[in-house]
Amino acid sequence: MATFSSSPVEIRMQQFEPQTGLRHPALVILHGSGGAVSFWLNRLAPRLLDAGVAAYAPHYFDKTGTERATAEMIFDGRHFHQWLNAVEDAVGYVAARPAVDSNRIGVLGISLGGFLAVALATQDSRVRALVEVSGGVPHGWESRITSAMPATLALHGAQDSVVPVSEALKLQQLLAEQRVPNQVEILPGEGHWFSSAAQMQMLLLMKHL
Repeated sequence: MATFSSSPVEIRMQQFEPQTGLRHPALVILHGSGGAVSFWLNRLAPRLLDAGVAAYAPHYFDKTGTERATAEMIFDGRHFHQWLNAVEDAVGYVAARPAVDSNRIGVLGISLGGFLAVALATQDSRVRALVEVSGGVPHGWESRITSAMPATLALHGAQDSVVPVSEALKLQQLLAEQRVPNQVEILPGEGHWFSSAAQMQMLLLMKHL
């Protein structure tokens, strides 16, 4: 498995790259609090490769030696920033890959990864597209949503009992105020963890971002 440096540790990276000898767009996939790196990557990578998109999933919990994030960790003011630092270093790794067009990097974050993806997009101009799933804007980061944010697609289950749907609506309002191109889809009947049908819908919507 590939690794990249995020001082003072090495972070594992799972990756799938089109074998064409050309440069391709890339999608960085950020897992949720359960640390299930492969769950989304294995579902998305085949279709991304078919579309000529490289896929990368950093094990950003390696930064803190975490296997599963608790609410205490997420809100302690330390872990989130360390994970964000690891994710930013992951984008640097991806941008330097020979198979990647560094001007066409997107980030997809699920749940905790969605909050990290939004935070990353507020401060890293290398992120040219943002897909946020079952997450939202980190508390206290609202003022960091500016017109420099990339085009954003947000998806949220209407029945989400873990992260309320109001988080997606708040993101939509903040982006609209800054006139950032965005699309927010509230999926009827879906909870925090999307069904197979909702996952397919997500893939279809991502094609238009």
